[in-house]
Amino acid sequence: MISIVLGGPDPAIRQALAAGFGRVEGLQVVGESGSPEHLSLLVASHRPAIAVVEACWADACPGLLGRLLARPSAPRMVMYADTLARPEILAAVKLGAHGCLSRHAPVTTWREAILAVHGGDSWIPRALMAAALADLRHLLCMDQWPAPGMAPLTDRQREIVRWVAQGLSNKEIGRRMGISPTTVKTHLHNIFERAGINGRQQLAVHALRQATPAHPAPGTGVN
Repeated sequence: MISIVLGGPDPAIRQALAAGFGRVEGLQVVGESGSPEHLSLLVASHRPAIAVVEACWADACPGLLGRLLARPSAPRMVMYADTLARPEILAAVKLGAHGCLSRHAPVTTWREAILAVHGGDSWIPRALMAAALADLRHLLCMDQWPAPGMAPLTDRQREIVRWVAQGLSNKEIGRRMGISPTTVKTHLHNIFERAGINGRQQLAVHALRQATPAHPAPGTGVN
């Protein structure tokens, strides 16, 4: 059973989400709150696996996510907003949120997102991911990636990351570089391991958290 706490200023939205989660086998809402301070207390007392929080609190209470994520047995953070084009969504991801959804997303999408985040993956909007990859291209051009303190990439690894930043598949990258898709996959594994990330989506998140804020267009959640 995946335990969840809900946080947000609108009780009607919290109740609607709680009712939806209650219809999903394997999910259990163990508490909900309309104030950031009370939410922190709920997280401390219930130690939920997931905290589902309205993204407006990322701006209104910028220290909230940091406090929650710094706790022992910190929950995985999923943020929601009326639309994924809201600037709060970008702020939440930059502050460490693991997933972002529209509050209007169907229960099946919520279930998929929560399962993915609980399993250690990220769940971010397509448009935000695209913006992050664009930021990654900028960082590569400015020689600002990888982050300070991380071992530098080889020329071949940097070339592969540039192609990833343009959205190419392993097969397409292999064709352009004259190597096999398996070799590309091996290089990516080494790059991800060096950066402490897991997969292309986390690469986008990693880039986004180092980059100058972008302005994403509306998008939909993807795994």
